[in-house]
Amino acid sequence: MKLTRSEFEQRYAENTLKIALVGMSNIGKSYTGMRLSTRFDFKLIEVDALIREQLGQGSMEDFAAWQGQPYSEGYGEREKRSIALETEATRQALDYNLGNAVLDTTGSVIYTDKDVQKLLTNHWFVVYISASPDAIERLKVQYFKQPKPLIWNGHYQCESGQSQDEAILESYPKLLASRSKSYDNLADTTIGSDVILDTTLTIEDIFQRLKPAA
Repeated sequence: MKLTRSEFEQRYAENTLKIALVGMSNIGKSYTGMRLSTRFDFKLIEVDALIREQLGQGSMEDFAAWQGQPYSEGYGEREKRSIALETEATRQALDYNLGNAVLDTTGSVIYTDKDVQKLLTNHWFVVYISASPDAIERLKVQYFKQPKPLIWNGHYQCESGQSQDEAILESYPKLLASRSKSYDNLADTTIGSDVILDTTLTIEDIFQRLKPAA
């Protein structure tokens, strides 16, 4: 949803501003959403939490264990179910219309049904948190240290002689590159993960940088 800076500020003042955060898992969406909700009194809506509730999974680790790795037996069927659940959970979240809200989407929002993506872009101000070069290495490490469910969408490839973990590490940046254009197509504005995670910047600074330039 394209907004001018004055429209953005007016919607916030009128308690009708809807911001959606998109980008890879572990890029800083949840952290930013939490900070915005705490400081600026946004209602925080977490799509992952809605999906876990549907699945009966109590934690992100449980959700990741259920989804498994792309080489796990039955992963393909679980991936399809996960996308279907995400589509419905995102549609449910997009219906929120009571006050200022920030939507913490999943990293695979770009694989949800097209009608859901249209609702997102038509009614929410979409902020893409892009991965800086340093972030790509951090994301690969965090993928193993802090498991989150991940839709690979055919981008996992294991070459002859590679271990499964080596294949994950090589395939991950390719997955990220393939998603970058799709995130960008959804976005009204882009902010780098290095800015989001810059400890010298306050959440007030970040909020100002999320606003349209004019």
